[in-house]
Amino acid sequence: MKYTEAEVLDIIKCATDKDPQEVFTTWVNRKSNTLLDFTKHQYNHFVYTFPIIVEGKEVADITLVDLYHNTSGRDDLMLRYLGKEDYDISWDCFSHDTYLFCYLTIRKEFELPEICKGLHGDTLKSVDANGRPFEFKVAYGNPEKERDSHYHYQWVDGGYRFDNGVAIQVNKMNGWLLGQKINENVEKRLIPYKRAEKLNGILQ
Repeated sequence: MKYTEAEVLDIIKCATDKDPQEVFTTWVNRKSNTLLDFTKHQYNHFVYTFPIIVEGKEVADITLVDLYHNTSGRDDLMLRYLGKEDYDISWDCFSHDTYLFCYLTIRKEFELPEICKGLHGDTLKSVDANGRPFEFKVAYGNPEKERDSHYHYQWVDGGYRFDNGVAIQVNKMNGWLLGQKINENVEKRLIPYKRAEKLNGILQ
C-alpha cells in the first residue's frame, strides 16, 4: 500500500509531538546522512566538486570521482557524498579516457554563447583542491550545418556527454579523499537537524 506525503505526515503526527515535516525529511535522508565507518574501509577514492559559473552566478556543480574499482557501491557512496536532494537531481556519466565518473548537478537554467548555429559552449575556469587553476568546457546543442561538425568534435567529443544534452570536457585535477569528504558533507547536513532538535527541546 502506498501513501502520499500528506498521509505520511498525518501518520507521523499520531506517533510523535515533533515537527512531522522535520521527522519525514530526516527519515527520507536517513541513508545519505549516515557517516562512513572507517574501521572497515578507507574509501580513499578521489573526489572533487567545482561550480559552473555563468555571468557571475553559480548555475551548476561538477563532481569528478574515482569509483572505477568500487562501482558496486557507487550509488551508496555518491548518495552520502551529494546528499539525497542533490543526488536525485544529478546526471552522471563515466569516461573511459579518465576512468572517472562525472556528476552534473544543475541548480539554475543557463545559457552559453553561440559558437555556431545550434551549438552553444564556453571555456570556463576553476581551481582544484590545491589551488591550481584549470580550464574546462561546457557545451550543448548541435551544429546545424554539416561543415560545422568539427565544432562538435572540439566541444563535445572526448568528454562527458549527459542525457540532457550537456557535454563537459575536463581533465583530472587534485581533489580530496572521498570517504573523508563524505563524512564532512554528512556533518554539514546534520547541523540543521541538530539545531532544530535543540530548538524543539527549548520550546517544549
